[in-house]
Amino acid sequence: MHLDPSQEKLLRGEGGEANQFAMEIVTKVGDAVGAESLVPIKSAHVLAHYSSLHDAGIDLLERFANSGGKFAVPTSVDPASIDLQNWKSFGIPEEYARQQFRLCDAYARLGGLRCWTCVQYQVCNFPKRDETVAWAESSAVVFANSVIGCRSNKITAGMDVACAILGQTPKFGMLNDENRPATIAFKVALELLSDLDYRSLGFFIGRNAGSRVPALIGLPQEVTSDDIKHLGAAAAAAGPITMIHYLGITPGSGTLGEATGGTKVEEVEVRRADLDEVETDLNQTSERPDLVAFGVPHLSVNELGQLAKMLEGRMLRPGVQMYAYTSSQAFDMAGRAGITSAIEASGARLSQSTDAEISPLKQLGFNVVATNSAKLAEIVSSEGEIKIRYVPMKDIIEEVTN
Repeated sequence: MHLDPSQEKLLRGEGGEANQFAMEIVTKVGDAVGAESLVPIKSAHVLAHYSSLHDAGIDLLERFANSGGKFAVPTSVDPASIDLQNWKSFGIPEEYARQQFRLCDAYARLGGLRCWTCVQYQVCNFPKRDETVAWAESSAVVFANSVIGCRSNKITAGMDVACAILGQTPKFGMLNDENRPATIAFKVALELLSDLDYRSLGFFIGRNAGSRVPALIGLPQEVTSDDIKHLGAAAAAAGPITMIHYLGITPGSGTLGEATGGTKVEEVEVRRADLDEVETDLNQTSERPDLVAFGVPHLSVNELGQLAKMLEGRMLRPGVQMYAYTSSQAFDMAGRAGITSAIEASGARLSQSTDAEISPLKQLGFNVVATNSAKLAEIVSSEGEIKIRYVPMKDIIEEVTN
């Protein structure tokens, strides 16, 4: 990979230990993926949750922080593995929390935005069309490429921090024009889609597109940005998806011809039976859940308001916990709007700065988790410790409340 003179100096250590270590990481990755050069980025999004990074992640972030590293661009961070404000009341073990707070401290010393969320594009990190960013959260990468129209690869742990410190990333993959056109198209043959359908549709696309960039035809006119958020998250959980051309939504993809660059591609019709098959595959049990988890990715204030309406006049049955995960920013807004009190009147709880995907659910005593998140269902079920119920939000609420 070609380096300019200033980059060569950093690699030799002339910019300090942290910059040298970061340059060593990005050049090795760049060489491995065949990148020709490094390009500047406008922002970064990194991982600092203990459940995935473990002690090795702590060592890495602390090495960067202790050697004087500082983020060169605005940098946000994925959810932590604990509710940073209320972890004791959620039963998190003190040693587990201590390790997470070590990650928090190292991240803060690097100069990161204290915005612990997987939907940074909704609350604290706002790229523009055609900007290049280096984001580590898979669902956010899909949203960035597909809806905002900026450019990002799915950056791995370690590499994410290195890119943020340098303000640069290797130019490969979705940063190159030739890799962005759609090479397969999915057509929705359904008029009405439920909250679960959007997730199942995304999962079907991710599972069947393979390494191809998909286009999606036929989304209902009433589709919301939150629907697209969950659809993209499910697709990224099911396969190596980093971009979906939503016709009429993705910048520059008003038609299929524009999305594909004029190339004829395979078209796959998505039927009700396909979504039913996804639902069946992600369901592991019919047992009553001991935890209901909403918010993977994080719920917006609008979604929290919808949940409050669905819970109005209802109470959780004994033996069931319901957690709605959201960003700290949405948490604060929901509190001021009276949404939090409306949700908690049912016995459910809001949790900020974390989510179920990266929480120690088994350590907290949960065995059966009900959710309408295909991403959560895929990730938790793959770990094999907890049984998953994958069910529409309305059906879950009717089952676990009276």
